Amino acid sequence: MKSLDLVRVLVALLSCLTLPSQAGWTPQTRDSVQRFLSAHPSLEGRTFTVEWADPRVDFPICEHAPRVTLQGRERAWGQVFLSLRCEAGRPWTRPVSIYVAVKGRFLIAAQPLRAGQALMPGDWQWANGDLAKLGESAMDDPEQLKGMELIRPQQAGNPLRLNDFRSMTVIKSGDQVRVTLLGRGFAVSATGQALADASAGGTVRVRTAEGKILQGTAVSSGSVEVVLE
Repeated sequence: MKSLDLVRVLVALLSCLTLPSQAGWTPQTRDSVQRFLSAHPSLEGRTFTVEWADPRVDFPICEHAPRVTLQGRERAWGQVFLSLRCEAGRPWTRPVSIYVAVKGRFLIAAQPLRAGQALMPGDWQWANGDLAKLGESAMDDPEQLKGMELIRPQQAGNPLRLNDFRSMTVIKSGDQVRVTLLGRGFAVSATGQALADASAGGTVRVRTAEGKILQGTAVSSGSVEVVLE
């Protein structure tokens, strides 16, 4: 067989092995992604839109809607990496990237705020925008502010984020505190001096009037519980 004829045979064989493809997003692939996102728990009850970046690869024709899975994340917000898999005929898998914008409201500072401040209703207000651009720490529920104080100052209009807060300090070093000693079937109260700052639920060491050092849990302002083994 001549070399030219051999090349033609090889080209013909390769064309038979190649799946027919469609360039860019197709109605079938868009519909599969939309249905996947609409059913995803992280988007339940939320309004979202999809920005369809041109895929880097073409999609081979699939007899049925391809199956969509989310790669490496629990939340289908922001820049999302998906895997599309056709399981009919000759299976194929293609990775794709899209951006999912989530419309919602979030808390922002209504006025300049100082570090250590516990926020009151007049200190924050609502704003609307794309929650995906704010990250997972954006606060969208005023209940999240209860028992919390700011770690750093905030300018008016700044989005409020969980990592800008810590549990409120209820005991400061040197405070006189009431210590409740809890044992099996009994509770005894005593007084002592806190040896460090502590937030509600935090661990703190206390020196009793007798000079004994105890480690307990700060339960409220001026109150520490020590569980005896």
